[in-house]
This record gives sequence, C-alpha cells and structure tokens, in this order.
Amino acid sequence: MDDEDTRRRINDVFSKWENNGPSAAALEGARNVSVAPRSELWDQAYDASEVSASRVERRMRQARPRKRRGGRNDGGGSRGFGGGGGPASTLGTLPPFAPSFSFATGLGLLNSSRHEVDHQFCGRCCADCTPVSRGKFYTDDMPSSGFKNVLNVRQARNASAVCQLCPFAYHSYARSSSYSYSTLQKEVLSSNRVKACIEEVVKEEMGVRGAEVATPEEGSVRQSVSSRATSVVSGLYSCVRTLGIRVQSWLLYHVFSHLMTSLDVRYGQLKMLREASREGIPIVIVPTHRSHLDSLVMLFMMFNSELKLPRIAAGDNLNIPILASVIRNHGSFFIRRRLDPDGGKKDTLYRSVLQEYMEQFLKKNETLMFYIEGGRSRSGMVGLPKAGLLSVVVDAVIDGVVPDVYLVPASIAYDRTIDAETFADELMGHPKKPETLRSAISGLWRMLTTSVGQARVDLGQPFSVNEYIRGHGKGSDTDMSRIMSRTDSVSTDHRGLVQSLAHHVSFSCQKLSPVMSTHILACLLVTRFRHGVELSKLVQCFKWLQACLLARDWDVGYNCSAEEAVLHACQVMSDVVVVSDVDVNAAGEVVEEVQVTPLLTLPKVFLLTTSASQVLPAFLMEAVLACSVHSMIYSNRDYIENVTGELTIVESELLDIAKEVCNLLRKEFVFHAPCQSLTEALRSGVSLLEVEKVLASGQAMRVRPETDLWDEEETYTYVTKMKILLSALSRQRLKFLQSLLCPLLEIYWVTARLLCLLLDEPKEESEFVAEVLKFASQRFERGLTKYSETVAINPIRNAVKVFLADGVLTSEEVAGKTGQYLSLADEYCSHGAVDDFACTINDLIL
Repeated sequence: MDDEDTRRRINDVFSKWENNGPSAAALEGARNVSVAPRSELWDQAYDASEVSASRVERRMRQARPRKRRGGRNDGGGSRGFGGGGGPASTLGTLPPFAPSFSFATGLGLLNSSRHEVDHQFCGRCCADCTPVSRGKFYTDDMPSSGFKNVLNVRQARNASAVCQLCPFAYHSYARSSSYSYSTLQKEVLSSNRVKACIEEVVKEEMGVRGAEVATPEEGSVRQSVSSRATSVVSGLYSCVRTLGIRVQSWLLYHVFSHLMTSLDVRYGQLKMLREASREGIPIVIVPTHRSHLDSLVMLFMMFNSELKLPRIAAGDNLNIPILASVIRNHGSFFIRRRLDPDGGKKDTLYRSVLQEYMEQFLKKNETLMFYIEGGRSRSGMVGLPKAGLLSVVVDAVIDGVVPDVYLVPASIAYDRTIDAETFADELMGHPKKPETLRSAISGLWRMLTTSVGQARVDLGQPFSVNEYIRGHGKGSDTDMSRIMSRTDSVSTDHRGLVQSLAHHVSFSCQKLSPVMSTHILACLLVTRFRHGVELSKLVQCFKWLQACLLARDWDVGYNCSAEEAVLHACQVMSDVVVVSDVDVNAAGEVVEEVQVTPLLTLPKVFLLTTSASQVLPAFLMEAVLACSVHSMIYSNRDYIENVTGELTIVESELLDIAKEVCNLLRKEFVFHAPCQSLTEALRSGVSLLEVEKVLASGQAMRVRPETDLWDEEETYTYVTKMKILLSALSRQRLKFLQSLLCPLLEIYWVTARLLCLLLDEPKEESEFVAEVLKFASQRFERGLTKYSETVAINPIRNAVKVFLADGVLTSEEVAGKTGQYLSLADEYCSHGAVDDFACTINDLIL
C-alpha cells in the first residue's frame, strides 16, 4: 500500500474518533500522569463513546466460571484466542492463574461472540530492491486466506479408536516426512577450503616456533591442526531423526497446549514458503529472537505444516549435557557466540570450517535458520542485526557455490515471553546466569505451570539474494561487477552490501511482527495510565490504538472484540496488572467501576515495558518528530504559555533536529530500510503528523541569506514553512507520541550528566556503567523521576557506545589493568561542556 492510501486510512481513523471523542481521550495527558483519570476532558470523551461502563460491567457480572476442557481434539475450530480458524473459531480458556482477577476466572467475555479484525497482510518483500521476487509466490487471495492454529488437531468423524484415544500421537505419526537430510562431516574435512586453511595455519605455527618447513616437527604440527579441524567439525555435528522429531512433536503438543492458548500462522504465508521450496533453491529463514522457545516453535510449526525442517544455528551456551543431544537430533548445530578468542586474533580455522559447513548445507538444498539479532532481544523490539552468518550466505551466492538463495524474514510473537522475568533481572544489572541442566529443567517446569497466552509465527515473502546483490549498486557509486569478482580493493563495498542486506532483513522482520493484545495494553498503561484507569475507558483507548495500528498497515495478533482482548491481556499479565472486582450493591447497581492498575515497581515494570516497546516501531518516526517538535516549542516557551493557536517553524530545522535524535538512538532502533533515506522516512512521518493535525504544511518561501546582504547579485534560498498546531487535541497527541521515547531519552540524558565523573580520572567502562545505573536507581527512589524503567543497564551501555562513536568519549587500555578505560575527549573536558552536551538531550524531554 502506498503512502497516499496510508494517509487516507489514518485520516479516516482520526476523523471517526474526533467526532466521537475517544482520540482526545486516548492521547490526553500521555506524559502528565498526575492528571486525574476522571478529568473533565475524559468524561466528555467517554460520554460520547459507544461502549459504556455499564455494558462492560453487566457482561462481566453475567460471566460464570466454566470447567476447562479436557481435550483439544474436538475439531471445533481454533482452540486459542487468536485468529485460528477464522470467523467460526471459539475462544479457549486460559489456566486460572490470576486470583486477584476473580470476575474473569471463567472468561465470560472471551467466550462471547467473535468480532473479526481486519488483519493486514504484512511481509511482502521490497518493491524497490527485489521487484521480481515481489511478483512471485504471492496471490491476491492470500490476505483473506485466514490463520491456521497449529495446536488444533482435527479428527475425522469416522476416526479409529486409537486416533480418538491418542489424537496427538496419531497426528504426529501421520505427518508426512519424505524429506532427506544430510550429515556433512566428510565433505567438510575433504573440501579445498578447509585443506588450504590447514596448510596456512601449519605455516603460521611453524613460523611462530621458528622451525623450518619440511622437517619432522612439521608433521606433528599438521596432525595437531588436522585434529583441531576434526574437533570443530564434530562440534558442529547435527542430524534430523524422523522418529525423534515425531516423538518431540507429540511431547510439544502436550507442553504447548498448557503453555499457549493458540499457535497461529497464516495459510497464505505457508503457501509462499511451500511454493519457494519447490523451486530447488536453498532457503534461509531469518526470524526474530525473543525466547528460548523460538526454535521449538519454528520446528513444531514447520513439521506439522509438512515443510522441510531447517538446520538451526544455536549458540554454544546451550551445549549442555543431555539437552545438547536433543538439540542436535532435531537439526540444530552449535556455533561459538564469539568466533574468535578473547585475545583478538582471528581463528581462521574455525571460521573456515563453519563457512564450509554452511555452504555444504546450501549445496545440498537444505533449509537453514539463524537469528538476525544473534542473541535474544531484551528490550522486546527487533535489535540491530549481526551480519556474520548472513555474510556466509552472500559469499556463497557471489562465489557461485549456489546460483541463488531465498531469504525468508520471520517473526515469532507471544502475548508474553517466558523469559520475561530473566530479562527483567538482567536489565536491573544482575549478571546473566549461564544455561545449565538445572536451569533447563526449571524452564521446562515453568512451561508446564505458566502461560504465554497466544503465540504467532509470521513468515515473510521469500526474496532472491542474487536479485538483491544485482540491484544493490543501482543509483550509487558501488561497482557491483567488482564486488562479484571479490577483489581485495572492494572489501568495504562488500561489507556495505552485507550490512545493507542485514538491515533490510531486520526492518522486514520488524514490520512483520504483529502487535499482540498485551502489547497494546502495556503501552497504554505505561504511557498514559500509570496511576490506573477505569476498564471502560481503557477499552475505548484500546480501540483507538488498534485502529491507528491497522491504518498504518501494522497487523494485530488477535481476532476478537476490544473488550475480549483487554480482559485476555489483563489475565495473561495478571502479575503486573491489578484488576479490581466490580462493586455492586444489594440492588444490583454498580457502585464502583472496575479499575485496571499497573505495577510499576522494580523489576516488574520491565515486564510491561518490554511488551509496550513492541508498539513503538509503528509510531517510531512520529515519536522522533514529536520530540523534535517539543524541542522547538521549548525554545519558544514564553510564546507558548501565553498564546494558543499556531507556531511557525522551518521544515528543514525540524528535520535536522529529528536526524540528531535518530543519530542519538541509532543503537536502539532500525529506523528505515536501506533503500530509503532517513530524510524520506522522516518526511513520511511529517505527512502522518499533518494527517493527525499536529502539523500543517505551508508554502515555500524565498529567503536571502544574511551573509549575502551586501552582495550585488541577488541570491536566494527557498525554505518550507510549517505550522505547529497548538490546540488541546494536538498537544495531547504530541504528548502521547513523545511519551513513547521519553524514558529512553531520559536514560541517555542521565548518562550524559554522569560524564562529569570522568573529569577527574578515567574509569573502567563497566565501573562507569554501574555508577550510572546506581545513580538512576537513586533518582527513582527519591522521586526525581516517575519512570522506574530508566533503571535499565542495556540503554546505558548503548549510550556509552554512541558517545564513543561520536567522539565525546575515548577508550584506551591502562597498563597493568584489565578492561577498557573511558575518558572525555579534549573538547568535553570541562563541566560547562558536559552540561551543554546533556542539555541538548534534555530539551527533547518534558
């Protein structure tokens, strides 16, 4: 869908909600949480709402607890909460793990009539970079093809007794598995690349020892290096045993049935992947990584969809006794989390063996899978890409090892990640606990005793790596023929190609990720309703935010009414969201409405913010521009406090400030696709703010530069004037958008303020980060900030990286000490310079 259609749809949404009131309510006081929830503006907005409090609460009083179904094989549509079987699906029940949520134990609202959501079909490949691929595999009927709930086992009416008694076992046994899988140890060791690398390593080690080649010592060195190569190949060993996969599928049916309400995937996306696999071109699936469950979910989904199972690159942190053999036997192979030793010297032997191993898989037409982010995302958002394994795929195409490879971006989303508590502890600064057999058993027990709500897998449209490489240099100075020839002089161009492709995949994965009901709930609670809200008002804001997401071509991960989605989300997040019971008097009248209140204490707040952050990418450019607009308003504070109406600004100045914000937060987000410039992405955001009546476009004006006032020749420049609309409604929209980024910007501001600690002496990087984290914690304890989520260590580390890259800090080793020591650059070695630098960030925050 083009930008004009998107703007039209967003305009329709805002027009509808402006007439009925909730848009103002949804955005009112997004940052000013001290405003009472029953403010006059809220009451006016919700007097005009379609869903009244009495209707919601009347339905809740009618809810009666129901017994949980014993089986999942009744064949009656989707078991889960999500889209599953389409309109005929019924909403399943969640395990009753929310004692404080007594009125929803039976989930009366979740078993009401279904309300279809107009789902967006996301995941089409880029029309600019891969136009040929965009026209393949996709058909116009795919958006309406619906969802498949993988946990829903349908049985025929005339099924045998064995099938009826053991439906999961029979279903796993009946899945087709006619694919062949290779073991490649011999091929890798006998390859020319590995043999040549062994010879190079032998010569290098002989040179270090000062020994001459063709001596008896050379034989022992060669044997030692060959043994190391054999050991590396053995460490990469993996296989796919059909019987083991069937048993695993049977076990996962039982585990996932307790853990999830549904596991959904689009029929149209499965069809695209199936069609691509029939072309005889190897496929590489590149999903997001949010949980240790991701690999199991992908394997389970693909096996039960009768697709060829992928060979998955897993980190060697999971190479633990017993568990390792299970992981290897379903096709995963372990790779080092750090390819090179800590000394900094490249381990060319390991790199060579790993590259050959992956290329052999591609030559055998195996499906590969690795995570574009490397490790699991702690923030909830798609992290910056790591292009190491992707470069192997690109090199295989450039070197002609395979003619082409299809890349498939993918997303795995949950209502709540099972690793959320672990991530919260790590964000608090606690060291990451190593994976052990005991922790694996603990994780299995957690899977059997908790719920992640709904899970959903989204698969992007497969696109050709060869086509992307051929089109990468169009319109630029990059000589693609030189890249294809692999000369040493184009190593920079080659690196740029791989990085560009990695960022494109990350951006596609981000756009592909659906927003779950828990994400919308958490976003509303942490941006607007930090002190709690009435349920009826929360439902209306939920509807507004859902409409905004759909209008921006962002899909949502549920298929029911807003009332049902809110109650489902409240129950899934019952340990961080408190819901009060309806207070009814003897006459049956509601005395006190239901209140929904978030728990914002540490570390529970991170369970909410990691969910809320997954809404942010849909509004990312608008949020950046909102912070930039605020900075321009702040500089005209006297004018703003006395006059309401309009403030005229220059568009180029607004874009310059927005670019500074993007540059500051470049370690946090993937702002745009590589084929689009940052200016183009920001201009799209400006267009959306115009639709939302925050900005109004003006006319281009001719301005004469001040330096040319006495120039005889008349030289003029043209600037575009814009107006910031300062109505009450536009201010509330700005506050909502700005509140999405304010906690993160505050962390960067705190880090900048604490740079003064480096004025006296350099500090070791981890020590400085720990001091900033301690200071942030003290600010929250003293009430100097309302954002408890600012006590997070990962953004502090990213801020230090940005300050190092921008030349604010320098890093060096100190003799006799370990680690990198931070010190201020020369131009920042004063309190005034540090204060000025911190103020540039502070201007972006309310």
